[in-house]
Amino acid sequence: MTEKADLQSVLDRAAAGGRITPEEALDLYRDAPLHALGAAADAVRRRRYAGTEHIATYIIERNINYTNVCVTACKFCAFYAAPKDTAKGWTRDLDDILRRCAETVELGGTQIMFQGGHHPDYGVEYYEKHFAAIKEAFPQLVIHSLGASEVEHMARISGVSVEEAIQRIHTAGLDSFAGAGAELLPERPRKAIAPSRSPGSAGWRSWRRRTGWGSSRRPPC
Repeated sequence: MTEKADLQSVLDRAAAGGRITPEEALDLYRDAPLHALGAAADAVRRRRYAGTEHIATYIIERNINYTNVCVTACKFCAFYAAPKDTAKGWTRDLDDILRRCAETVELGGTQIMFQGGHHPDYGVEYYEKHFAAIKEAFPQLVIHSLGASEVEHMARISGVSVEEAIQRIHTAGLDSFAGAGAELLPERPRKAIAPSRSPGSAGWRSWRRRTGWGSSRRPPC
């Protein structure tokens, strides 16, 4: 373990572009003061982007929750409703979704995250219809949505392969995957808190290799 007195020297070395060991990185994660970590990260950013270091960029994105009906029943989720829970469950219609897209554009937004549950009735056709409608009405919006578990679910509902599902939703308008969910967890914690989500971290890597897609990137088609 790195002595606390030496943490600053490790940070200084990293900020100057030097290498740190995995053990030192873990010590920084556990023990380094937050502001010191931030200062070191800022020093790296300023060095890497010299001349434009005063500029920080961002996007305006809106999350559109299209349904909270979900079959996976993840233990950590306070959002979902079981399919038979008609009192709690809801689904937005297409007009409502397009209205929210219009509000996003009016506010200068450039991207939407289409986010919801694993609805037992929503196959590839549902996403094709909605992505195509969004792109027709707002071609300037980037649709950044879904991940491995959602795509496998919709493919299973429609009785098609994952590869076909990806090609179809991309053709309809999906620009990139978000890909952040319980499927990224190692198998043991995933089974403990989200056993119905698939495919787990190993399956996610396999799925990416099979399709050529990764998270936060465009497809190869």
